Amino acid sequence: MYQLQLLLNIPELFTSQSKIDFYSSMFKNLDLSSIPEFPSSSPGRKGYSHHAMFRAFIVMQAERFGTISDLLDYLRNNLIIAHLCGFNIFKPLPSYWTFRRFINEFSHDYLTSIFQNQVNILKNMGIISG
Repeated sequence: MYQLQLLLNIPELFTSQSKIDFYSSMFKNLDLSSIPEFPSSSPGRKGYSHHAMFRAFIVMQAERFGTISDLLDYLRNNLIIAHLCGFNIFKPLPSYWTFRRFINEFSHDYLTSIFQNQVNILKNMGIISG
């Protein structure tokens, strides 16, 4: 039990608390209900969570990475951020090609829906009006 807790605390040594707080807060307030969490059932592996993949691309934009390879390096070196995205850090992270396929197949309609949901949340919180 103590070994597992120590293992869970080790990634925090490599990631600043401010980044952990930033992504925790952002992801807590992000409504991804318009995106199916997992790919439609088909023969083969279950696949990675679409929510985790989307959050990872938010990290990519927030950190201003120009390539998926940079994102992968960052997630591998900041496992707590990978965990906050929704990945199981005890299993391998998605490959470059998995990220590439996800972004190529991601529907623009999902982005529109997510954006509208976020606007509604901000309106309900009184942060914006309209």
